[in-house]
Formats: sequence, structure tokens, C-alpha cells
Amino acid sequence: MWKFETYKASWLESFDLLKSDSMTLLLLVSFKTLTTVYRSMLRAWFLPLTLLAGLVLNIPRLLCAFYTTIIVRSSRPSIDYKNASYWQKTVVADWIIFFAVILLVYLPQFWAEQDIPSTFMHIVLYCYDLLMRLLFLARYDWLPGTQSLGVFSLFLSPFLIIWLLFLLDAQLGFWSSIKAFGRAVLMLSYNYPFFLIIYVIIRLLLSCLYVLLLPLTTTVPAVAILGWLLLLGILVPYWICLLTNFYVKRLHEQFGLYYRS
Repeated sequence: MWKFETYKASWLESFDLLKSDSMTLLLLVSFKTLTTVYRSMLRAWFLPLTLLAGLVLNIPRLLCAFYTTIIVRSSRPSIDYKNASYWQKTVVADWIIFFAVILLVYLPQFWAEQDIPSTFMHIVLYCYDLLMRLLFLARYDWLPGTQSLGVFSLFLSPFLIIWLLFLLDAQLGFWSSIKAFGRAVLMLSYNYPFFLIIYVIIRLLLSCLYVLLLPLTTTVPAVAILGWLLLLGILVPYWICLLTNFYVKRLHEQFGLYYRS
């Protein structure tokens, strides 16, 4: 049941986490988690079906979904030792995220092709665009560098990362995936101030780096490659580690809000 006081208390707690001491601790713990990601990735020796399919079919969204999932799997706490056997386990979360993003991207185009009164369609598309912005799934093309990120900008969404974490903690199955989606929506809504502020910071940081590196790419083309290595090798994994540690912390503190008996 929706309770205003519960949301008010949770929002205040999420604001408190942004204070210097709490945020510093979270940032430092995330750096430590990042080192475990690198160590865990050394044992991910296999070539997953999703990666192979993404390369063969040349589908950037599938590659992004795989990349995001593999980093989340590396950063999340697990009772299983993250050796070769951990990585051999079948995971369908990357496929779920891939098809979800496909659906979210093409729904407006599908609606626009239907024979629906224009006024009603404008309202529907406006509400849909607002929902995507609330879930951090809009591209925000006004930001410098957003076009260069392409579809990868969608996978920076805190909502997708949290949904992935809930998916990986759930049992495989359609109903479990739906529940994981609902729990991700709840965690996002209960802690929206925190997610909003750190998402704005990461997007502005990426835009600033793009503006700084752009003049160099005209004279030194290798700078563009260096920028992508910095993004995919350090910034994005650290971003996922930060969200994972926040997820673990809030899940422990608010377990009853997401897993009700």
C-alpha cells in the first residue's frame, strides 16, 4: 500500500546518503568493488552466446545488454565463488534487458503508425516520453556527446541496472522477471532523489570529457579509442559498482518494502 510517510522517510534517507561522509564511504567501497570486477573478469574466459549473436548480427543493443549484464554479474555479491563455473551458469538477464530496450525504443514508432486520433496520440506519446525520462531511459540529445554514445546511453539508466540486479537475485521464469521489474520500480521510487542526482552527475561528467577530448580527436585519432577504453574500462564499470553497492545497502535496510510476505 502506498504510504506518504514511508516515501518521505526514504527520500530523506537517500538525501542523507549524498552527504560528504556517507557518499565518500560509498565511493571508496565502489572503488574496492571495481578491483573485484577486474579480478572476476579474468575468469570469464567463455564466449557467451549473446556476445557471439551480437557480433554476428551486428546488433549494438545486444552487445550493450551483454556488456552491462557481465559487469553487473561481476560486481554483485554472490555466495558462489566467481570462478569459471560461476560464469558458465546460464543467464538470460541480458536477453531480457535487450528485448525490453527494443520494446521501449520502438513502442512510440508502433503507436504512431496506428490509426488513432492525433490528439489522443499526442497525449499518449507525451506521457510515454515523461515515463522514459522518469526511468532515465531518455537519450537527452541536448547533452554534448550523447549522439556519440548512441544506444549505449540507454544502458546508463540506474533503473536498468537495478532491474538487472533484481533479475540476477531472482529465480528464472517469466513471473519472477515481472516481480523483479516491479521491485526495481519500487527501489527507484523510494530512492529517487539519490538516483536523480548521481545520474545527472555522471551524464554531465561524460559530456565534459567528450567536450575536452573532441578537439584532440581531429589531430590524434587514437584519442577517440582512448576515450572509449576509458568509458568502457573504468567509468561505466565504476558507475555500475556504485549502483550495485547502493542497491545492496538499501535492500538490506528496506528489505520489507521489496520482498513482502
